[in-house]
Amino acid sequence: MSEIILHQYQGSPFSEKVRALLGYKNASYTMVNIPVIMPKPDLMALTGGYRKTPVMQIGADIYCDSAIICRVIDRLYPDKSIYPQNQEATLGAAAHWVDTFFFKVTVAMAFQPKSLAQNKAFADPKVAKAFMEDRRQLAKGSADIGMDLSIAKTHWLMHLTRLENQLATANYLGGQAPNILDFSTYHCLWFLHSNEALRDDFSPFIHVLAWISRMANFGNGTIKEISGPKAIEIAQSTHVTAQEKWPGIDVEGLAYGDQVEVLPIDYGFQPTKGKLLSASLEELTIARTDPVAGDVAVHFPRLGFRVNKL
Repeated sequence: MSEIILHQYQGSPFSEKVRALLGYKNASYTMVNIPVIMPKPDLMALTGGYRKTPVMQIGADIYCDSAIICRVIDRLYPDKSIYPQNQEATLGAAAHWVDTFFFKVTVAMAFQPKSLAQNKAFADPKVAKAFMEDRRQLAKGSADIGMDLSIAKTHWLMHLTRLENQLATANYLGGQAPNILDFSTYHCLWFLHSNEALRDDFSPFIHVLAWISRMANFGNGTIKEISGPKAIEIAQSTHVTAQEKWPGIDVEGLAYGDQVEVLPIDYGFQPTKGKLLSASLEELTIARTDPVAGDVAVHFPRLGFRVNKL
């Protein structure tokens, strides 16, 4: 099996979610540090359009969205699974809420005035303008991506208080061992706690702070860095997963081999187009041929994505 290649950048909260999981699994993997804003030509050659961060590559198989990335990592490293079968429905719903609604709360808190005032990256007006324009393009077409700070503060305080009460009784949200909800929650709080301007906001939550420390102590695993072009060379020299392993098609009106596009349902409406390989209850997979990367299979979680026949 080809090794994991994580395409990420250091300040990405969803990248930290995956890095923390890889640390928990004591994994060794390869990392490509991608640009924070577009253009991202090497990444686009692999995903075919999907531009959110992070993306995971295993040979010529490309995994988009942290939800499916974490599930694949857990399958590859089954010891200390973060998906207990007796909590599958509860954890699936809770983790999705954190990764979507509570993440919007987190973003509003992270980009409040007192935070931006101390952010060195935004001290250069040109850098700040380029970042905001990039995120505007990412959100283009989405009616409900932002949140007013006055609304976010109330929801942040509510959820932190709930976390404080729960973590007073156990080391992790999963009890005495972490599960996927710990990693989804951690990346949101990591994003805020990493900002010195916001760190004092955590002072009342002593059990949350202790939990953040426990999660951080997992580290990020053993990392080897390579370039984007090198990752593309690996994809070019690797065959996609054997097609006979693909599950069936369960989407009415779609069939194996149909030309389709897959894109998120919340924001980042940049579609990936190709031939439908699978459409199970949990995963969508399409095959595409890129003039640079060659033949690749691009995988998406079903939850949070849609597939359209072309």
